[in-house]
Amino acid sequence: MHLAVAVTNNMVAEHFGHAQKFVIFHIEHTKIVEKEELVNPPHQKNFLPRFLKESKIDVLIAGGIGAMAVEGLEANQIKVYCGVSGNLDEVINSYLDGKLISSNKVCIENHGHNH
Repeated sequence: MHLAVAVTNNMVAEHFGHAQKFVIFHIEHTKIVEKEELVNPPHQKNFLPRFLKESKIDVLIAGGIGAMAVEGLEANQIKVYCGVSGNLDEVINSYLDGKLISSNKVCIENHGHNH
């Protein structure tokens, strides 16, 4: 299973589309067997769901994320944990322990807030 975390400065990015990178974890039986990083390509509407699916991502963890992005990810069979915040290591450990909490709240598109 491949899990991606949208990351900026080693923290879960406040907004999925503006993350510096995606840290990808290959997980087998609740153990990380491989870790890599993908640079977030320049922002293009509706691009990231396909990009992540082509990168074989099964699960995405993000902070703020728009409804269109969630729909695109779910259409590509990617499970989304949104509204997550915190340090990358703490968040991935919470996920592996089955304790990660997703708010399931999405952002309103194009509303000009700071994340």
